[in-house]
Amino acid sequence: MATRKTATKTKKQVSIDLDLNLTKSQTKKVKSTIKKTPVGLLVCTLVMLFLSVFAGGVIGHFLTKNDCFELIGEEEVSLRVGEVYVDQGAKVIAFNKDVSNKLNISTNLKLTEAGYSADEVGTYYIVYTVNHFKYNSIFKIKKVRLVHFVEPSEDVEE
Repeated sequence: MATRKTATKTKKQVSIDLDLNLTKSQTKKVKSTIKKTPVGLLVCTLVMLFLSVFAGGVIGHFLTKNDCFELIGEEEVSLRVGEVYVDQGAKVIAFNKDVSNKLNISTNLKLTEAGYSADEVGTYYIVYTVNHFKYNSIFKIKKVRLVHFVEPSEDVEE
């Protein structure tokens, strides 16, 4: 007569089997969830993301299309020592608003009531920056005007 062997498993083996079954069960749930997710939802999400980025770019373009930061007058000026340079400033437009009143000027020229002057021959500068987040924080833009002072006897280019 044939004897039946009974399978005896230790607690550790049973625990491993349960863990494997749980993992298989979880895997099946994830796969079924992925299968149930409509492709249309994914496509719709991607299309909406693309349209949002595109619309943001178009709106940004229209808000900033007329923006400028430009010097009024020449970028380089030549004068004789003793003459005075009257600064014409700069025009600054940000987001279609004139922010020229937020212009900061720094220079190594001597400032008088009549304008800027120098006592010695050399090249001097006037640096224009704007205290506005578009030109100061985002792009760090500045404009520089060079003022050349030459000997009084030299010809000055007009």
